[in-house]
Amino acid sequence: MPRVPPEPPVLDEEALVHQFPGLDRRALGAFYTPAPLVERTLALALAHAGDGPLAVVDPACGAGAFLAAAAQARPGAHLAGLELSPDVAQACQARVPHADIRVGDALREGLEPLLARLPPVHQEVWVGNPPYNGTSALLKDRQAYARLRALLPLTLLPGTSLRDDFAFFLLLAAHRLSRRPGVLAFITPTSLLDAFLYAPLRATLLRTLTLREVVDLGPGAFVGTQVRTCITVWTSPPASDVRPVYTRLSPDAGASREPFTPTAPEWRLVPTPTAASELDARWRTTGEPLTTLVPVSLPGVKTRFDELLVDEEPGRLLARLEDFARTPMEAMETFAEAQGMPASLVPKLRALKEGPPFHVAPTFVRPFFRYAGARHRGRLPESARAFCYLDRRLIPRGDHRLRGPWDPHRCAVKLLFNVRELPLSAALLEEEGCVHDHRHARFAPLWVPQRVRDEGLGITRMARGEEELGPLVPNLSPRGLAWAETLGGPLTAFRWLVDFLNGPDVQRCWAPVYGASRVVPVPLSQGFGNTP
Repeated sequence: MPRVPPEPPVLDEEALVHQFPGLDRRALGAFYTPAPLVERTLALALAHAGDGPLAVVDPACGAGAFLAAAAQARPGAHLAGLELSPDVAQACQARVPHADIRVGDALREGLEPLLARLPPVHQEVWVGNPPYNGTSALLKDRQAYARLRALLPLTLLPGTSLRDDFAFFLLLAAHRLSRRPGVLAFITPTSLLDAFLYAPLRATLLRTLTLREVVDLGPGAFVGTQVRTCITVWTSPPASDVRPVYTRLSPDAGASREPFTPTAPEWRLVPTPTAASELDARWRTTGEPLTTLVPVSLPGVKTRFDELLVDEEPGRLLARLEDFARTPMEAMETFAEAQGMPASLVPKLRALKEGPPFHVAPTFVRPFFRYAGARHRGRLPESARAFCYLDRRLIPRGDHRLRGPWDPHRCAVKLLFNVRELPLSAALLEEEGCVHDHRHARFAPLWVPQRVRDEGLGITRMARGEEELGPLVPNLSPRGLAWAETLGGPLTAFRWLVDFLNGPDVQRCWAPVYGASRVVPVPLSQGFGNTP
């Protein structure tokens, strides 16, 4: 009998990456793909690729997991990969010797030499696990960002930007495939599927390509992370008669498959349950979006130097600031050591010392509450209480949230909530104090100056004194004021909102579907009563 060659060993991508200890994995988004996930993604892509000659492209190929798998699945395919790290690229080339592996940055025109060598008659299959890191370093490269931003012809939504590298990789691949037949299958965070800021990206992809498959992998697909990830499979050219299929993988129930149709305005890439859409429509008919109902809200305080400016004890906080104020520049290392600060913070101390001179005053010490979102539903626990030194000279770029002569932190009642971010939650702080800046969270004072409520926060920059901003009035829309009267007043309305946002209809039905893409509508119908 002829001797059957042994199967090549399945390489452990996570073990492979530890060959490169100098690689900053989190900064680069370098979490390498397990073999079963590589095989699943590649199989989905090849199912739409046909039997003709192929060119398989991985624009962030890492150690070559996808290209090695493609070499086994489609012998004879042209394999092309780009990798940012020379050491990792060398390992990839050794692993897939006949592939065309280049060192370069796909987001900074590194793809052009690689793509110029692709056989023109081959169908292209773009496959891989592009980096995702929350906030791309590309945002600091104005020229590179502008070049990629031009690939998205739609206006970005107010207060948003393309922030994650995976979005740029999708735009590059879609732009390439808009001019030739091909397949795109990437592993990305599930924020692609329904997050508010990626609605223009989804709309652009749906115009350019045909969505075929969405596989929700859930959390924990990559070692060392809990980020929720998914696979999306696209083909070109676009076809209007194709309904994509959504698959959710469940450890208990296996996989469930459901056809769906993405719809405007969010173009969510997941099915919409009927119960959630009916509830949303009813609430929108009878009420107002939360940010319209409560018109004035702000992010919390971000000191950018909690080690110096925040403490559980107000006396200790003052003593530390007084010590800092009298310590000369040349003794900053000694000050940091005495205060238990790491040496890495000394440059920040020096930068503050180089700023305008200041005198320490007890009036700058404020109660400070470390709001933690869903962990603090309803009310903030006593353990969240601390104190901060709120001096505009020591907190940069307006992160103190002081608005001209108006100080929103002085209000003794604040609604804390988040929007377009899961899990949705709300709490009420019923004492004066600053609120810590928590991701996507807002605080809405119960009472605000009338002109701020009616004309917006911009009016504070033109006012010379607080009296010019008008008397304090409830922070509610005209409809909200009438609704609050039926409940017993503005404070009762704020308490009602906390219960509503944390209640079962929002948490179990509305938020899982719309929580990342819409502002929750609050029903204000008569007779709704005091119970959400």
